[in-house]
Amino acid sequence: MAELTEFLEVAERAASEAGKVLLERLDGQHEVGFKGEGHHNPFSQADKQAESVVLGIINDAFPEHTTISEESGQGGSPSEYCWYIDPLDGTVNFLHGFRYFGVSVALAHRGEVIVGVVYDPVLNEMFTAFRGGGAYLNGRQVRVSATARMDECLLGMSFPYDRASGEFRASIEYFTRLVKSGQAMRRGGSTALSLCDVACGRYDGFYVVGNEIWDYAAGILLVSEAGGMVTDFTGAPFRIHGERNEVLATNGRMHPLILPYFTG
Repeated sequence: MAELTEFLEVAERAASEAGKVLLERLDGQHEVGFKGEGHHNPFSQADKQAESVVLGIINDAFPEHTTISEESGQGGSPSEYCWYIDPLDGTVNFLHGFRYFGVSVALAHRGEVIVGVVYDPVLNEMFTAFRGGGAYLNGRQVRVSATARMDECLLGMSFPYDRASGEFRASIEYFTRLVKSGQAMRRGGSTALSLCDVACGRYDGFYVVGNEIWDYAAGILLVSEAGGMVTDFTGAPFRIHGERNEVLATNGRMHPLILPYFTG
């Protein structure tokens, strides 16, 4: 337990300091580059600067651990412990001044996420969890919602960046099915924060296919520790290194109601 607490404290500090960097640069001019073809998947100097802060804090505290971060890829020595870092989840939002983005930091041990932190610097909301310890927002324990009807369900979703991918086409199909049945659907533009919204009961469910592991590693632990359920679209328990890059996170009650929309 003491070791998990130490890991969590470092993750919180790293996310908080990176959040300060993002706020300082939020309304300024941005140097922007793009991953892949087109302008759908941008990155900025703010991404890299925030990442540098996170990596610096984690590497100083645990130089023997492996790190995998969105901008820099894999670093550190081979280890049973691996940190997954998204220094700016919601880059498109950030570049447009849309206030819905965050910092995501997760630690996995032998492939199982044991610590998760997501920080929203705009609202100063720090979501934290460690395996078996519950989920918290600014130190207050949170739980998933109690919604149990499709027509009362608020769902979140996300699209992958690659518009030519099968995952993108599938996401449109899933959206078309679900938007007709739920009370409402939202696309916030940050997978990490959307999973936190499930954990604290703002969303009743959230799904995404085709994202990267650093987008959701911390969030899936937060949902699970808040009493929710996280699976792939077949209903099998979600694994960060599993074969299916699909995440369905719900309050648990909505899970059997939503799953058929992915298999029908």
